[in-house]
Amino acid sequence: MNWTTFYISGNTDFRSEVRRKLQHSDLPHMPGFIESPPSEAPCDLYWVDGKADLRTFKETIGGKLIWKHRLRFYASLEAFQASREVKESPYTSRDREMMKEMRTAS
Repeated sequence: MNWTTFYISGNTDFRSEVRRKLQHSDLPHMPGFIESPPSEAPCDLYWVDGKADLRTFKETIGGKLIWKHRLRFYASLEAFQASREVKESPYTSRDREMMKEMRTAS
């Protein structure tokens, strides 16, 4: 059997609910493990039967669960890692200017 890897990340901890949904489905899968630091959004990894596509995987999990945790799915490690590296600064350009002025005033 060929396996397809899917990576999932979400805003809140979704892992137990997704596992339960997949365990009660007919979709052949194997759970994986990705360590997510407490300060970052939770993430998980699954190997799914190679005949199943991302749409089938999402349908198995269910739209309600996807929306509840704002799940995002990735079919490649590169796309998953890129999503983890993109961090928006909580500061606007004006905030940065003000901080720079404060540093130079000291």
